[in-house]
Amino acid sequence: MNSPIKTITLLLILLAFTRAQTAVLFGGSGAVGSEVLKSLLDNSNFQEVILIGRKSYPKVDEILATKKADSKPNFTALTLPDLKDLDLFDKIDKADACFIAVGIGDVNIVTFEYWHSIEVDLIGTIAKFCDKIHVRSLTLLSAIDVEYESAEPYSEEEIHTENQKPMGWAKSISRYYRMKGLEEKAAIMNAKNVPHIRLFQPSTIVTEEYRYGWVDRTIFAFHAVFDPYVPTQYHSVDVRLLGMAMVADAKKILHSSVGQDASESILAKVTYADYINVAGEAFEEQYQPKHSEL
Repeated sequence: MNSPIKTITLLLILLAFTRAQTAVLFGGSGAVGSEVLKSLLDNSNFQEVILIGRKSYPKVDEILATKKADSKPNFTALTLPDLKDLDLFDKIDKADACFIAVGIGDVNIVTFEYWHSIEVDLIGTIAKFCDKIHVRSLTLLSAIDVEYESAEPYSEEEIHTENQKPMGWAKSISRYYRMKGLEEKAAIMNAKNVPHIRLFQPSTIVTEEYRYGWVDRTIFAFHAVFDPYVPTQYHSVDVRLLGMAMVADAKKILHSSVGQDASESILAKVTYADYINVAGEAFEEQYQPKHSEL
Protein backbone atom coordinates (compact mmCIF):
# COMPACT_ATOMS: atom_id res chain seq x y z
CA MET A 1 0.00 0.00 0.00
CA ASN A 2 2.80 2.36 0.92
CA SER A 3 5.12 1.13 -1.81
CA PRO A 4 3.76 3.40 -4.60
CA ILE A 5 3.88 6.40 -2.26
CA LYS A 6 7.48 5.65 -1.34
CA THR A 7 8.36 5.26 -4.99
CA ILE A 8 6.77 8.58 -5.92
CA THR A 9 8.47 10.30 -2.98
CA LEU A 10 11.84 8.89 -4.04
CA LEU A 11 11.29 10.06 -7.61
CA LEU A 12 10.44 13.55 -6.41
CA ILE A 13 13.62 13.62 -4.33
CA LEU A 14 15.66 12.44 -7.30
CA LEU A 15 14.14 15.11 -9.52
CA ALA A 16 14.94 17.77 -6.96
CA PHE A 17 18.56 16.74 -6.71
CA THR A 18 19.19 16.03 -10.38
CA ARG A 19 17.82 19.35 -11.57
CA ALA A 20 20.19 21.74 -13.31
CA GLN A 21 22.62 23.07 -10.74
CA THR A 22 24.21 26.40 -9.85
CA ALA A 23 28.00 26.68 -9.80
CA VAL A 24 30.10 29.46 -8.31
CA LEU A 25 33.66 29.93 -9.56
CA PHE A 26 36.53 31.90 -8.06
CA GLY A 27 39.69 32.40 -10.12
CA GLY A 28 38.17 32.10 -13.59
CA SER A 29 40.91 34.15 -15.25
CA GLY A 30 43.80 31.83 -14.42
CA ALA A 31 45.16 28.97 -16.49
CA VAL A 32 43.16 26.32 -14.64
CA GLY A 33 40.19 28.50 -13.68
CA SER A 34 39.58 29.50 -17.29
CA GLU A 35 39.39 25.81 -18.26
CA VAL A 36 36.95 25.19 -15.42
CA LEU A 37 34.86 28.07 -16.74
CA LYS A 38 34.89 26.63 -20.27
CA SER A 39 33.80 23.24 -18.98
CA LEU A 40 31.05 24.72 -16.82
CA LEU A 41 29.65 26.68 -19.76
CA ASP A 42 29.70 23.50 -21.83
CA ASN A 43 27.85 21.46 -19.20
CA SER A 44 24.09 21.14 -19.46
CA ASN A 45 23.87 19.99 -15.83
CA PHE A 46 24.50 23.54 -14.68
CA GLN A 47 21.67 25.99 -15.16
CA GLU A 48 23.59 28.93 -13.72
CA VAL A 49 27.31 29.71 -13.63
CA ILE A 50 28.40 32.60 -11.43
CA LEU A 51 31.92 33.97 -11.67
CA ILE A 52 33.08 36.12 -8.77
CA GLY A 53 36.22 38.21 -9.22
CA ARG A 54 37.85 41.51 -8.44
CA LYS A 55 37.47 42.84 -11.96
CA SER A 56 36.78 41.77 -15.54
CA TYR A 57 39.52 39.94 -17.44
CA PRO A 58 40.21 39.67 -21.21
CA LYS A 59 40.57 35.88 -20.99
CA VAL A 60 37.08 35.56 -19.52
CA ASP A 61 35.69 37.86 -22.20
CA GLU A 62 37.29 35.68 -24.89
CA ILE A 63 35.63 32.57 -23.45
CA LEU A 64 32.25 34.27 -23.23
CA ALA A 65 32.55 35.50 -26.83
CA THR A 66 32.28 31.87 -28.00
CA LYS A 67 29.10 31.25 -26.01
CA LYS A 68 25.79 31.68 -27.81
CA ALA A 69 23.63 34.35 -26.20
CA ASP A 70 20.60 32.10 -25.67
CA SER A 71 22.46 28.93 -24.72
CA LYS A 72 22.51 27.32 -21.30
CA PRO A 73 23.84 27.65 -18.73
CA ASN A 74 23.10 31.24 -17.82
CA PHE A 75 26.24 33.19 -16.94
CA THR A 76 26.65 35.97 -14.41
CA ALA A 77 29.86 37.83 -13.59
CA LEU A 78 29.90 39.54 -10.22
CA THR A 79 32.63 42.03 -9.34
CA LEU A 80 33.92 42.51 -5.83
CA PRO A 81 37.03 44.75 -5.75
CA ASP A 82 38.21 43.17 -2.50
CA LEU A 83 37.28 39.51 -2.13
CA LYS A 84 37.97 39.78 1.58
CA ASP A 85 34.60 41.54 1.77
CA LEU A 86 32.80 38.29 0.88
CA ASP A 87 31.45 38.13 4.43
CA LEU A 88 29.24 41.09 3.52
CA PHE A 89 28.35 39.84 0.05
CA ASP A 90 24.65 38.99 -0.14
CA LYS A 91 23.91 38.62 -3.86
CA ILE A 92 23.88 34.81 -3.69
CA ASP A 93 21.72 32.88 -1.24
CA LYS A 94 22.13 29.33 -2.49
CA ALA A 95 24.34 27.36 -4.84
CA ASP A 96 25.25 23.72 -5.39
CA ALA A 97 28.96 23.64 -6.26
CA CYS A 98 31.85 25.95 -5.50
CA PHE A 99 35.15 25.93 -7.41
CA ILE A 100 38.23 27.68 -6.00
CA ALA A 101 41.07 28.12 -8.49
CA VAL A 102 42.56 31.20 -6.86
CA GLY A 103 46.30 31.50 -6.34
CA ILE A 104 49.51 33.31 -7.16
CA GLY A 105 51.48 32.04 -10.13
CA ASP A 106 54.72 33.97 -9.71
CA VAL A 107 55.18 33.50 -5.97
CA ASN A 108 58.86 34.39 -6.29
CA ILE A 109 58.07 38.05 -7.05
CA VAL A 110 55.69 38.73 -4.15
CA THR A 111 56.27 39.22 -0.44
CA PHE A 112 55.68 36.44 2.04
CA GLU A 113 52.94 38.43 3.78
CA TYR A 114 51.04 38.96 0.52
CA TRP A 115 51.43 35.31 -0.47
CA HIS A 116 49.98 34.21 2.87
CA SER A 117 47.12 36.70 2.58
CA ILE A 118 46.03 35.10 -0.72
CA GLU A 119 46.83 31.42 -0.29
CA VAL A 120 45.57 31.13 3.30
CA ASP A 121 43.50 34.11 4.42
CA LEU A 122 41.59 34.65 1.18
CA ILE A 123 41.03 30.93 0.56
CA GLY A 124 39.59 30.66 4.05
CA THR A 125 37.26 33.61 3.38
CA ILE A 126 36.07 32.08 0.10
CA ALA A 127 35.49 28.68 1.70
CA LYS A 128 33.48 30.32 4.47
CA PHE A 129 31.33 32.04 1.83
CA CYS A 130 30.78 28.72 0.03
CA ASP A 131 29.70 27.23 3.35
CA LYS A 132 27.33 30.18 3.89
CA ILE A 133 25.52 29.60 0.58
CA HIS A 134 25.04 25.91 1.41
CA VAL A 135 26.94 24.27 -1.44
CA ARG A 136 27.11 20.49 -1.42
CA SER A 137 30.47 20.30 -3.17
CA LEU A 138 33.58 22.45 -2.77
CA THR A 139 36.49 21.89 -5.16
CA LEU A 140 39.88 23.40 -4.31
CA LEU A 141 42.87 23.50 -6.66
CA SER A 142 45.92 22.43 -4.66
CA ALA A 143 49.11 20.54 -5.61
CA ILE A 144 50.56 17.05 -5.54
CA ASP A 145 51.83 15.66 -2.21
CA VAL A 146 50.39 18.53 -0.14
CA GLU A 147 49.55 17.39 3.38
CA TYR A 148 47.29 19.74 5.32
CA GLU A 149 47.47 17.36 8.28
CA SER A 150 51.08 18.31 9.07
CA ALA A 151 51.06 21.97 8.00
CA GLU A 152 51.96 24.17 10.97
CA PRO A 153 50.49 27.69 10.90
CA TYR A 154 52.87 30.62 10.69
CA SER A 155 52.84 32.96 13.68
CA GLU A 156 51.74 36.57 13.30
CA GLU A 157 55.32 37.56 13.96
CA GLU A 158 56.59 35.32 11.16
CA ILE A 159 54.00 36.71 8.73
CA HIS A 160 54.37 40.40 9.45
CA THR A 161 58.04 40.78 10.37
CA GLU A 162 59.32 38.92 7.33
CA ASN A 163 61.53 41.07 5.12
CA GLN A 164 59.01 42.89 2.91
CA LYS A 165 60.80 42.17 -0.32
CA PRO A 166 60.04 39.64 -3.06
CA MET A 167 60.90 36.17 -1.75
CA GLY A 168 62.79 34.88 -4.77
CA TRP A 169 62.76 31.27 -5.93
CA ALA A 170 64.70 29.72 -3.04
CA LYS A 171 62.40 30.93 -0.26
CA SER A 172 59.19 30.37 -2.18
CA ILE A 173 60.15 26.78 -3.08
CA SER A 174 61.24 25.94 0.48
CA ARG A 175 57.91 27.18 1.89
CA TYR A 176 55.62 26.03 -0.91
CA TYR A 177 54.26 22.78 0.54
CA ARG A 178 53.71 24.21 3.99
CA MET A 179 51.80 27.14 2.49
CA LYS A 180 49.68 24.90 0.27
CA GLY A 181 48.97 22.69 3.28
CA LEU A 182 47.75 25.73 5.19
CA GLU A 183 45.63 26.64 2.18
CA GLU A 184 43.92 23.24 2.28
CA LYS A 185 43.49 23.50 6.02
CA ALA A 186 41.92 26.98 5.69
CA ALA A 187 39.40 25.63 3.19
CA ILE A 188 38.54 22.62 5.35
CA MET A 189 38.18 24.59 8.59
CA ASN A 190 35.95 27.23 7.01
CA ALA A 191 33.69 24.84 5.10
CA LYS A 192 32.63 22.65 7.98
CA ASN A 193 29.06 22.23 6.76
CA VAL A 194 29.93 21.36 3.16
CA PRO A 195 29.23 17.63 2.64
CA HIS A 196 31.97 17.12 0.04
CA ILE A 197 35.37 18.82 -0.06
CA ARG A 198 37.53 17.83 -3.02
CA LEU A 199 41.23 18.67 -2.89
CA PHE A 200 42.56 18.49 -6.45
CA GLN A 201 46.27 17.70 -6.28
CA PRO A 202 47.79 17.73 -9.78
CA SER A 203 51.46 17.28 -10.51
CA THR A 204 52.87 19.38 -13.38
CA ILE A 205 50.10 21.24 -15.22
CA VAL A 206 50.87 21.38 -18.94
CA THR A 207 49.65 24.47 -20.81
CA GLU A 208 49.89 25.44 -24.46
CA GLU A 209 51.96 28.50 -23.62
CA TYR A 210 55.19 28.50 -21.63
CA ARG A 211 54.12 30.68 -18.71
CA TYR A 212 57.47 30.41 -16.93
CA GLY A 213 59.83 30.35 -19.91
CA TRP A 214 62.70 27.89 -19.80
CA VAL A 215 61.40 26.33 -16.57
CA ASP A 216 58.21 25.19 -18.30
CA ARG A 217 60.11 24.07 -21.40
CA THR A 218 62.40 21.90 -19.31
CA ILE A 219 59.69 20.37 -17.10
CA PHE A 220 57.29 19.75 -19.98
CA ALA A 221 60.07 18.06 -21.97
CA PHE A 222 60.91 15.85 -18.98
CA HIS A 223 57.32 14.70 -18.61
CA ALA A 224 56.97 14.05 -22.35
CA VAL A 225 59.68 11.41 -21.97
CA PHE A 226 59.18 10.03 -18.45
CA ASP A 227 55.42 10.19 -17.85
CA PRO A 228 54.98 6.53 -18.87
CA TYR A 229 57.44 5.50 -16.14
CA VAL A 230 56.62 7.72 -13.15
CA PRO A 231 54.01 6.76 -10.52
CA THR A 232 50.54 7.68 -11.76
CA GLN A 233 49.98 10.54 -9.33
CA TYR A 234 53.08 12.31 -10.68
CA HIS A 235 51.96 12.12 -14.29
CA SER A 236 51.66 15.58 -15.87
CA VAL A 237 48.14 16.73 -16.64
CA ASP A 238 46.90 18.79 -19.57
CA VAL A 239 45.26 21.92 -18.14
CA ARG A 240 42.19 21.26 -20.29
CA LEU A 241 41.78 17.77 -18.82
CA LEU A 242 42.19 19.19 -15.33
CA GLY A 243 39.44 21.77 -15.87
CA MET A 244 37.10 19.15 -17.31
CA ALA A 245 37.85 16.76 -14.45
CA MET A 246 37.09 19.34 -11.77
CA VAL A 247 33.66 19.95 -13.28
CA ALA A 248 32.91 16.28 -14.03
CA ASP A 249 33.90 15.30 -10.50
CA ALA A 250 31.56 17.90 -8.98
CA LYS A 251 28.76 16.78 -11.29
CA LYS A 252 29.28 13.18 -10.13
CA ILE A 253 29.29 14.27 -6.50
CA LEU A 254 26.08 16.27 -6.84
CA HIS A 255 24.28 13.37 -8.49
CA SER A 256 25.54 10.78 -6.01
CA SER A 257 24.76 12.78 -2.86
CA VAL A 258 20.98 12.41 -3.23
CA GLY A 259 19.41 12.23 0.19
CA GLN A 260 22.75 12.49 2.00
CA ASP A 261 22.71 13.96 5.48
CA ALA A 262 24.42 17.39 5.36
CA SER A 263 26.19 16.56 8.63
CA GLU A 264 28.24 13.91 6.85
CA SER A 265 31.48 15.46 5.67
CA ILE A 266 33.51 13.59 3.07
CA LEU A 267 37.01 14.84 2.29
CA ALA A 268 39.04 13.48 -0.63
CA LYS A 269 42.35 14.14 -2.33
CA VAL A 270 41.94 13.84 -6.09
CA THR A 271 44.89 13.01 -8.36
CA TYR A 272 45.71 12.07 -11.96
CA ALA A 273 44.07 8.63 -12.05
CA ASP A 274 40.83 10.25 -10.89
CA TYR A 275 41.02 12.87 -13.65
CA ILE A 276 41.28 10.14 -16.25
CA ASN A 277 38.45 8.20 -14.64
CA VAL A 278 35.92 11.05 -14.67
CA ALA A 279 36.97 13.01 -17.76
CA GLY A 280 39.57 11.09 -19.76
CA GLU A 281 37.17 9.78 -22.38
CA ALA A 282 35.46 13.15 -22.88
CA PHE A 283 38.85 14.85 -23.12
CA GLU A 284 40.07 12.46 -25.82
CA GLU A 285 36.87 12.91 -27.81
CA GLN A 286 37.13 16.69 -27.68
CA TYR A 287 40.84 17.34 -27.99
CA GLN A 288 42.76 14.32 -29.21
CA PRO A 289 43.25 14.09 -33.02
CA LYS A 290 41.21 11.38 -34.69
CA HIS A 291 43.04 9.10 -37.12
CA SER A 292 41.29 8.65 -40.41
CA GLU A 293 40.33 5.10 -41.25
CA LEU A 294 42.31 3.44 -43.98
